[in-house]
Amino acid sequence: MVYLFRLEKFSITEKKLFISISGCFDYYNDSKPKISLIFDNKSENRRIPLKINSFFLDHSHGQYFIHGACEYDLEHLFWNKNNCNDITLRLSLMLGEEYVESLELDFNDEILDSDQVYYQVSRQNDEIIISPQQNLEDYYSLLKKYQHFLTIYSYLLLLISILLIPFFAIDGFLALKGFSEKSPDFQKNRRPAVNFLFHINWKICEFSNHGLGRRRFNLWLMGRIYSILRHRKIKENHIAFISERRNDMSGNFDPIYHEIANNPQISILKFLNNKPTKNLNIFEIIKYVNILSTSKVILLDDFLPSIHTFDLKDETKLIQLWHAVGAFKTFGFTRIGKKGGPEQFSPNHRSYDYAIVSSREIVKFYAEGFGLSEEKVLATGIPRTDVFFDKEYKKKVASEFYDKYPQLANKKILLFAPTFRGDGKQDAHYHLKLFPVNQIYESIGDDWAIIIKHHPFVRGKTEISPEFEDYILDLSHDSEINDLLFISDLIISDYSSVIFEASLLNIPMLFYAYDLEEYINSRDFYYEYKTFVPGKIVFNSQEIISSLLNEDFESNKIDEFKGRFFDHLDGMSTERVLNLLYSILDNNK
Repeated sequence: MVYLFRLEKFSITEKKLFISISGCFDYYNDSKPKISLIFDNKSENRRIPLKINSFFLDHSHGQYFIHGACEYDLEHLFWNKNNCNDITLRLSLMLGEEYVESLELDFNDEILDSDQVYYQVSRQNDEIIISPQQNLEDYYSLLKKYQHFLTIYSYLLLLISILLIPFFAIDGFLALKGFSEKSPDFQKNRRPAVNFLFHINWKICEFSNHGLGRRRFNLWLMGRIYSILRHRKIKENHIAFISERRNDMSGNFDPIYHEIANNPQISILKFLNNKPTKNLNIFEIIKYVNILSTSKVILLDDFLPSIHTFDLKDETKLIQLWHAVGAFKTFGFTRIGKKGGPEQFSPNHRSYDYAIVSSREIVKFYAEGFGLSEEKVLATGIPRTDVFFDKEYKKKVASEFYDKYPQLANKKILLFAPTFRGDGKQDAHYHLKLFPVNQIYESIGDDWAIIIKHHPFVRGKTEISPEFEDYILDLSHDSEINDLLFISDLIISDYSSVIFEASLLNIPMLFYAYDLEEYINSRDFYYEYKTFVPGKIVFNSQEIISSLLNEDFESNKIDEFKGRFFDHLDGMSTERVLNLLYSILDNNK
């Protein structure tokens, strides 16, 4: 395939880069192109998506035409701001299953424009070189030197903003009446008084970069306590398990903890608390901060916003085990510029020393989503998937399940496991009536039983007819999703990452994507959905019933899918992660 990409504009004003690119390449399917820019300063690399403003498909000539433009904050490209090496730029393109990592850019030197206050740009062997200037080093040194004064200044602004609350209140009243700009947190279905308070807090944040509220106060308190406790020595054998998602040793934590629990040379610390930061009491805050200040290794299993507000010591290694497998829905910094996406300067995820994934193919996506250098994303495999290679565990789970639900012993099990709709935990939902479970069960016959397993964020409960309640079970809040896979004969999902685990057991799958186009526009995927999923896509309940009656699941797609997203099919992912932990404890990393 021939790719022609041209740099239309490249200008730096102080610490802001504006870039505009147009491209033309051969058409071979209807996939939507995705472009990422890769910045590299020899110490770190950072992959950031380029916003696609327009693309046109010329069917008559078999070509795509594309244009993208975006502004980047050079100051927040890399996590280590003290590094002032030259920055090189590469371009990558993903189109359906086609992925090109380093595309040639055609450009004239004249468009490389910089005010040269902090950066200058040049051309070297057809590469763009961004060179930080000496005064940028002076700028960072000055920031560090006067950090305490800047902190005092920021709190002075907060005090002034509190005195301005009456004026912010008037503006909030006008906003409710439609005469002033509404806050980004404004919601139509929320009580006016709550929107009013959110508006005042937003104005305070706009003025002082601070805000009021229990969460902000707890974060401030954590920071003050950490500034005292961080002077304690690191305990070289301390491994900490920290989670805001769960309060037990489950998920990826479980196999790792099981292996090191009886090791006398390792001291294990835990902070497993599924309360949000704003609800932590003073004793929990002190315990949390104490763990951060003394641990050699900290293991996470999900997004933990509060930890990225700390300047952890260099000796402490932060490892993200994550909870999902594979790369499916876009997340993190891949969603820059989209609703619910982070700002480029956000510290979220970026302080990980390592993140683990299931295969080398998806390293680039996790690096982009987490805002990490690709070298920090390791394809060790996911520890909790090791159980899928344990035949004895499978027998145990199946035996316990049928002891609890003996009426299902001779039934084929259909597991309905969709993800939620909405931006997050607060507004998560699923349109329950769009999966008419009673009608589906009645149509497919007595050979089947149906288990419903909604995402933990979904609060609603499916209405099950009394006559079917023995064979339709809603176990959304009662069972571990992985354990249910061991007794499932078919899975109906949509955009949930459970499909990766299901592929390890070769379970046939249907993909009920009734809102596919809407979901692509709001959330999007790393891959082209229609060619990516390892099963048949259906769009309504009648197509579900037809596929079930005809056993039409397109299961031939599973093997290729599994080989693509799992580098290791040996049940030894935990061992590889443990090797990483031991090497850190031995100071080899």
